[in-house]
Amino acid sequence: MSTAKLTVEGVTWGPDRQGVLLHPVSFELEPGHILGVVGANGAGKSTLLRLIYRYNKPRSGRVLLNGTDIWSLSARDAARSIAAVLQEQPTDFALSVREIVALGRTPYAQGLSRGGARDAEIIEGALKRMQLLPLADRRLGTLSGGERQRAMVARALTQEPKLLVLDEPTNHLDIRHQLEILALVRGLGITVVTSLHDLNMAADLCDDILLLSGGKALAFGPPHDVLIPDRVETAFGVQTRVQMLAPSGDRHLTFSL
Repeated sequence: MSTAKLTVEGVTWGPDRQGVLLHPVSFELEPGHILGVVGANGAGKSTLLRLIYRYNKPRSGRVLLNGTDIWSLSARDAARSIAAVLQEQPTDFALSVREIVALGRTPYAQGLSRGGARDAEIIEGALKRMQLLPLADRRLGTLSGGERQRAMVARALTQEPKLLVLDEPTNHLDIRHQLEILALVRGLGITVVTSLHDLNMAADLCDDILLLSGGKALAFGPPHDVLIPDRVETAFGVQTRVQMLAPSGDRHLTFSL
């Protein structure tokens, strides 16, 4: 599976040209890196992600994959380059997990043709990668939250994207399933942009962090440079201190009002 460099150049967005929810944001994410977008509720995380997976068009600025503006691509080519897994998941589909995962091959269909040996191989590979083969014939609505999330990631992987966007992938999951999803994401080997609430989880998972507050970028860079007490306190309105965990020596943020 190929990967891509993501470049975001001064993107802004607001509804119907009235007001601005996202002020100019710029950064570069190297191929294969994982970016965590963090900030308080209303900071602009989901707004930025919608620009990156081409749901909304920037009011100004550009989003580029390997130097190509994503809005210069056809919808089919965009779907072959970018896949997204959103917070809300369908639960009432009368489709099996395998059928849901197979929907990711839609951008590659030609006319009325469906399937084929290569499609079957990619679907099986995604099911195996997300540890879903034992559940492949189950209806999606019968799965747990963590299992459904894995199915949605598997569907995204069958698109063979260069960039995967995850909006709060651990939302509503218990700790076991949170750790399970993050371990799977870490092993994908493609460029990933994900929004996360848990700052310590973001620091552990991500190569880079983008910290947003009030629709503005406060900082971008490696976690240890971005997630420092002064910035976290500004973004979240809480008191923050850093603890060094023994015996690992890892940094851990703790918070208080």
